[in-house]
Amino acid sequence: MKLLLSCMDCFKEQGYPSNSFVAVDFIEQGAYSLTCSKGHEIITLLQQMKFEVLYEIGAHAILDGYYREAISSFAASLERFYEFSIKVILKKSCNDQVIEQAWKKIASQYERQMGAFVFLWVNQFQDLPTVLSDKMVQLRNSVIHKGVIPTREESVRYGDEVLRIINALKKELKDQYSTELENVVFQHLLRSHQRVNSNSSPSTMCISTIVSLTNGEVDHDQKTLEEHLKSLSQQREKYKSIL
Repeated sequence: MKLLLSCMDCFKEQGYPSNSFVAVDFIEQGAYSLTCSKGHEIITLLQQMKFEVLYEIGAHAILDGYYREAISSFAASLERFYEFSIKVILKKSCNDQVIEQAWKKIASQYERQMGAFVFLWVNQFQDLPTVLSDKMVQLRNSVIHKGVIPTREESVRYGDEVLRIINALKKELKDQYSTELENVVFQHLLRSHQRVNSNSSPSTMCISTIVSLTNGEVDHDQKTLEEHLKSLSQQREKYKSIL
């Protein structure tokens, strides 16, 4: 899975987008620094939150035939979505320092994170959040902890369930906590920029993901994983011609 970057300085000089792209690997900090073919320094901040990127990595893993890695990435995506949701909800009543200090207490223990998410959600929405079925939890645990090798069908089924959970809960967050959600995303971009040792002004990049926070298509959240895999496969063929 690659991220295609273009140079904004070339765009300003030419007056139109450059046909030259640089393919880079996705990295943890979400900030990309490199030099284009004309010598311009490119600083790009990826707007997508970690749960979005992880889900896309899982989808690409299926296309490449890595079904264990797909389930692992989907599981990590869901966990990071829980973290994102906790921070968005707490943003309404707590300052950032308190939120970060509280998160450090549970950052290395998924069970505590899950418990915090469930009870915080119940307190805010007076209803239980949708979570993974017992069957999918068992599949995840077998794959991650016991080394079970899943089939393509199992990895797609797991990914579809994670997809439905994230999209359903994401809608409620966007409806009730839109300002807080935007603030968390802005802080993510700010932290990414702080990790880059450069005086150049960065540009912000937004990619389309199936669990996107920004996609405005009416039926976007109704797509299945199989439909998304088909789109990704077509994108790959398109990128081959660009690169």
